[in-house]
Amino acid sequence: MGITTLKKDAWQKLKNNWRFFVVLAWPLIAWQIFTLLLSYGDGFQEGVTLVKPSSILFALSRTLWAGLIEAIVIGAVSLGVMWTMVEWSRNNGKMELKQVGLVSFRFFNRETVVDTVVLMAIRFLYTLLWSCLFVIPGIIKNFAYSQAEFIYAEDVKRGVAIESINEYISRSRVMMDGHKWEYFVLQISFIPWWILVALTSGLATIWVVPYYELATTNFYLALKKAQADDLGVN
Repeated sequence: MGITTLKKDAWQKLKNNWRFFVVLAWPLIAWQIFTLLLSYGDGFQEGVTLVKPSSILFALSRTLWAGLIEAIVIGAVSLGVMWTMVEWSRNNGKMELKQVGLVSFRFFNRETVVDTVVLMAIRFLYTLLWSCLFVIPGIIKNFAYSQAEFIYAEDVKRGVAIESINEYISRSRVMMDGHKWEYFVLQISFIPWWILVALTSGLATIWVVPYYELATTNFYLALKKAQADDLGVN
């Protein structure tokens, strides 16, 4: 897969339908701005001059709680945004959505919220355990698990019975076999964009967040096509 091609396609989609994608992704944009402003607030607080075990444990627990809160608050919403982008791409932009701003909440019900939290928690736990061995294995495993949410969303929309959440971690690992480097390239290519977000105090998120989500959606669709080609499925 050509990452440059995937990103160019995402850019063109966003350029031609910017208003649609901004309205669709507004919860993710708002969350990004909120967390950025929160981090700015922390930066103005008086720092700890000595690194103490207690301060390290506090920082770790705070990170874990922040990850859990994000999984609960934004996990299912992110799923709705991503899957709408998948359907939009598969239908070549032919979608009649009367309330685009509410479509991102399409997975926001009791069952899918619980499933999403569990899925993200399992993914986070596995990544954390691998990271305990060394940072690089943790990063590699995080890339391997990156498609789990997409696969789960596809099963939900197809009406497939969800028997095991852990299954989506395994299926993502299989799907990403041989494609983790490409995903790494995709991620680092967005570093300048996230720096721009920080430099503009979050203003650039109204462009960068939809662009990033579209690029990762294109990556998933390319993976699905590659998988279908390998299996000889038309």
